[in-house]
Amino acid sequence: MKRNILVNINKGYVKYFLVMMNSLATSNPESEFDVYIMHTDLDDEAKAHILTKIKPNINPIYIYMDKSLFKGAPKVKRYPYEIYYRIFAPIMLPESVERILYLDSDLVVHNKIDELYNMNFEGNLFIACTQIRKFMQWFNRVRLTVNKHHQYINTGVMLMNVKELRSLIDTDKIFKFIRRNGWRMCLYDQDVIFKFFGDRIKLVDATIYNCADRTITFYNLHRPKHKIDHDWMENNNVIIHYLGTNKPWKDNYKGILKDFYDRYKI
Repeated sequence: MKRNILVNINKGYVKYFLVMMNSLATSNPESEFDVYIMHTDLDDEAKAHILTKIKPNINPIYIYMDKSLFKGAPKVKRYPYEIYYRIFAPIMLPESVERILYLDSDLVVHNKIDELYNMNFEGNLFIACTQIRKFMQWFNRVRLTVNKHHQYINTGVMLMNVKELRSLIDTDKIFKFIRRNGWRMCLYDQDVIFKFFGDRIKLVDATIYNCADRTITFYNLHRPKHKIDHDWMENNNVIIHYLGTNKPWKDNYKGILKDFYDRYKI
């Protein structure tokens, strides 16, 4: 059975996307993937380059995100229009897509994703991880005026219930909210998902499905007798996410996760 993957890239991020794709294909050799690529600037040359680098079990499908689609959307100086892509992806995807796993390109998948991909939504719209603790969950609820059932997630890895989301997304309502509340928003796509859909989130373990170096640092600080080390990551983790500016392709990278990235370099 084919699995649906969603990504969002531009020309400048193709090389990192290819590493991520290599990790996904290599770690899941028995699976086939339809990879939906949201973009605005990938030309024929870039697409041809991608075809020469991806493995046979990856089928790229391009979704051109014309900026006219976001007519009326508030412009945000700190972020490009790409901040809206993940939010509106369900209404851009084919009707045949009922669930899809969104993956950022600054991550690697080094174990099978079957368990995550096949999880029961149990009536929820997203299955994802959170990278924040109780106080910040409370702060975000106050900041964006939602109730205690809303969960703030990291949108870099999330299984999306496309079938149901497709009928719930109201672009006008979302744009109106951003225009009125832009001054209090931090990460626009995460804030929007939190505000409108945060009470229908199924949380999964970040150490397994969305683990960053800072996730490990915080975990080990509070569990000194059961620390996460390189061997634990090798045997238990599925997705490593290189959050923030601490990227493994930079000379100043600090952490224990660089070799996981290096093994998938193209």
